[in-house]
Amino acid sequence: MDELLNCARDGDKSAENELFQRLLVRFRLFAGQKVGGEDAAEEIAQLACTTVLEKYKTEKYSVGFEAWAHGVLKMCIKNYYFTLRSCKEKTIRAPYKESRLDKAAPQIDPDTELQLLTCLAKVFAVNRRYARVLNLAYQGYKTDEICQRLEMTRNNFYVTLNRARSMLWACLEGREE
Repeated sequence: MDELLNCARDGDKSAENELFQRLLVRFRLFAGQKVGGEDAAEEIAQLACTTVLEKYKTEKYSVGFEAWAHGVLKMCIKNYYFTLRSCKEKTIRAPYKESRLDKAAPQIDPDTELQLLTCLAKVFAVNRRYARVLNLAYQGYKTDEICQRLEMTRNNFYVTLNRARSMLWACLEGREE
């Protein structure tokens, strides 16, 4: 692999093609194990190879080329799952705007309300800060106000909110994290 890499960096197109064909095969296998679906694995492998191809000549590796390329693939897989998860969570993520708070709240099915309260209690039991962040965000407070009240940085707020939402969503779906 290192010999192919050196030849590819020197401008040998056949070495570059062979290098990326080998990477693509490895990436497909790895992504297939992590994602499951062939189409998704192919898409992720192609994206990772394209990213590596764009950057491999200028990138300075703190680890070897293969480890760096594998890290690019892992990041592509992580982004794939993040995209899937965020698409599923869009319905629960949107906090109420102030104009909606003024209107009468829609009626919630009692079973759903009980499930939500049970899940919120579980989140509270795991980490009180998670529950407080969820509650304040739901009430419509702005990010800066929540950070000031809870004495946390914006970055920490977003991490905490994301973890709390993930935990709540997992509980509501019936899969505990």
